[in-house]
Amino acid sequence: MKSNSDTSSLALEQQSVRRLFRNYAVPATLATAANSLYNIIDRIIIGQGVGPLAISGLALTFPIMNLSIAFSSLIGSGSSSIASIRLGEHRTQEASRVLGNSLILTVIISIVATVFFLLFLDPLLLFFKASPDTLPYARDFLRIILYGIIIANLFYELNNLMRATGHPRKAMFSILLTVALNLLFALLFIFGFHWGIKGAAWATLLAQLGGLIWVMAHFLNPKTEVRFTRECLHFDWKITKEVCAIGLSPFLIHLCSCVVIMLINMQLKTYGDLDFTGILINGKPVAGGDLAIGAFGIINSIVGFMVMVIFGLANGLQPIAGYNYGAGRTDRVREVLSLAIRWASIVSVVTFALCMCFPKTITGFFTHDLNTTLITARGLRLYVSMFIFTGFQVVTSILFQSVNKAGVSILLSTTRQILFLVPCLLLLPCWLHTDGVWLSQAVSDLLAALVTGGVLAYHLRKGVLKG
Repeated sequence: MKSNSDTSSLALEQQSVRRLFRNYAVPATLATAANSLYNIIDRIIIGQGVGPLAISGLALTFPIMNLSIAFSSLIGSGSSSIASIRLGEHRTQEASRVLGNSLILTVIISIVATVFFLLFLDPLLLFFKASPDTLPYARDFLRIILYGIIIANLFYELNNLMRATGHPRKAMFSILLTVALNLLFALLFIFGFHWGIKGAAWATLLAQLGGLIWVMAHFLNPKTEVRFTRECLHFDWKITKEVCAIGLSPFLIHLCSCVVIMLINMQLKTYGDLDFTGILINGKPVAGGDLAIGAFGIINSIVGFMVMVIFGLANGLQPIAGYNYGAGRTDRVREVLSLAIRWASIVSVVTFALCMCFPKTITGFFTHDLNTTLITARGLRLYVSMFIFTGFQVVTSILFQSVNKAGVSILLSTTRQILFLVPCLLLLPCWLHTDGVWLSQAVSDLLAALVTGGVLAYHLRKGVLKG
């Protein structure tokens, strides 16, 4: 069958792996980087247009935002992997059924999440260590964003499926569209209308709505190979279980991230209040823990941007590995893995070098407050001191997810974010205070990379990737 895909499904088996990886990884990386970039833009505009405490309030929303993304990833990543494998098996109709079921699941999960978070918003934020100075910012932002969870989740899920089913350039454009809209609306609402942090929330919501309209138009187009039809919109337990099994790994990554961010905020509030005292902003005393949480919001934006670049490379690997694994071409799976690890490692090393050499310059884009700058610059250097191993660890985890080895992927996903990081966050601050919080991530990166290297070597030596 002739396809109108950016890169036809047949090419995934026949074209050179190097060219395929370029065709998929470049748009995927640009898309994920742009997606992360508009979070950075939000925080820069909020920091410069509203103030450092607004950044702290925004950082308090991260656990709730990550929990929402976790459920989106459960369906989006799982359905993308299964759809790629079905196309590799030349079962296009089955791929469309995966698309339909993912839509149904996303709508159900999004509605339940919206109701739950709105009912318990203030208690959750107080549990996450919101203070009287930061709670209003976090509440105002989330009350708007939560009504748009269904829009955001549908957009990201369908965008992943668009890329996985052979349309990487369209998927890239949809992300770039949301970035442009978000920047335009944020500048207008914050500096033009003076809506403060509420303006940032409305900008994000409207930008995601624009992206959703674009991807829905693609999947409703009768010329699209994998598309919405009346037949595909029937709930299927078998597809649901398969999607959830594969999507469990990225779900756990984001769920772990939610737990970790919550724990980081709690530790920074506790030890930041001890380490940073006598701070004034506009002549008013400010708790040092609030500024430490704001520093984490900045660090999370910077490092998160580079991690998303790595995930973009991994997303470029996913359809190639999934298709060829389904087609029995595991030699091509190993080749694309090697390419992805090489480029992800380059990104990791560049990130490490920039953050070590220019921490104050990078922080200065987000805030002009001297105290926040100093806290953030020191934290950034400690946080990324082992980042050089992150690219290898993330790509290898996604590889096992892509070839339907969910158990291995889950193991590798949880080592970095839970098995190593949580104990470090509980123990190191007892001796090193806020420095211990920042170093916890570095220690976890190193240990997780060692485990990942051992697991990959074992599976390659035992020939598990031979199908």
